Amino acid sequence: MARDYTKYTVEGLGDNLNKRQLVFEIVKDWASKNNPSVDEIKKAFPDEVQGSKSGLIVKENEVKSQKNFNMKEPLTIKGKVSVVVSNQWGNNLPNFIKCAEELGYSISKTNANKPASSNKDLIDLKDFEVWKLAEFFGTKEGNQEDLDSIDEEIEALLDKSPKYYVVGKLFEKYDFEYHRDDVDEYFSLGEDESFDEDDLLDMLRDETLLSRIIKKENLTDVKLSPDNTDFVLLFSGYFIKALELLVYRDDNEMIAEFIVNQSVQTIEDEYNVDTLMGDWLGDITAELIENIYGYDIKDYDGECEIEAYYFGQNHSMGYDFYSYAQDIIDSLL
Repeated sequence: MARDYTKYTVEGLGDNLNKRQLVFEIVKDWASKNNPSVDEIKKAFPDEVQGSKSGLIVKENEVKSQKNFNMKEPLTIKGKVSVVVSNQWGNNLPNFIKCAEELGYSISKTNANKPASSNKDLIDLKDFEVWKLAEFFGTKEGNQEDLDSIDEEIEALLDKSPKYYVVGKLFEKYDFEYHRDDVDEYFSLGEDESFDEDDLLDMLRDETLLSRIIKKENLTDVKLSPDNTDFVLLFSGYFIKALELLVYRDDNEMIAEFIVNQSVQTIEDEYNVDTLMGDWLGDITAELIENIYGYDIKDYDGECEIEAYYFGQNHSMGYDFYSYAQDIIDSLL
């Protein structure tokens, strides 16, 4: 599927709007003209239009996952209620456009040509490491032309395969979003939309995330090492999606155990795993958390005992993984 470079113009509101800007500007304009109640604005812009469990418009104080909403620009509606608008738009956008047009908005689109700066790829995945890619993205901060080009490259990578999800996730800190149903479906371990954090926990108590990844991706006979880029990309995607669902239990002991058990030790006796480089899976897990959520385990002095209540292996850790896990939970809920 070719990369969609479409930008949008809304008559009387603005030109050259991306998906998130298009949605926000229309909702903002409608709210300012109608001073609606919560029920009225949700009737005008139903959650079904957005399509996910998080919703389209939510009261600011009821948001469960801040990353899914435009928290920087809350809207004040009738009764001085503050609401926020979803920023998760991809192949669900036509639903919103239809909704907005029924409310009287005139929307046109422009298929812009790929900028000349994008003719040469900026992202190099030949020697992929989480920290290296995050560091590279950091060198582009403030260079909007390169940031836009990287965004286009990431969308093109995701068109090829959901396995590149972690690349987009690392780039989201620069105010880009990658909401795609195909990615969500690929990395989900459940079979339907009712699959929730409790279902996932029950599943992972029966068999580890790592073991499930290896079996699902047919990697049982493959040498698993930090040099196996496909495995690192896949593990990263499954880990992120699992972590961001499990946090809804708001249980720091469980999350600490989950993080610690992403380890070579949990699979080395069963699968073909490179053990010469130590616990490289634990290192990748820590790099993902540091570079996506902003928490470096080395900042958590202290010790803790992982009791193996949830995931079957107990550990004595040289850092305070419980405080570490709680900060991650607090940042995501």
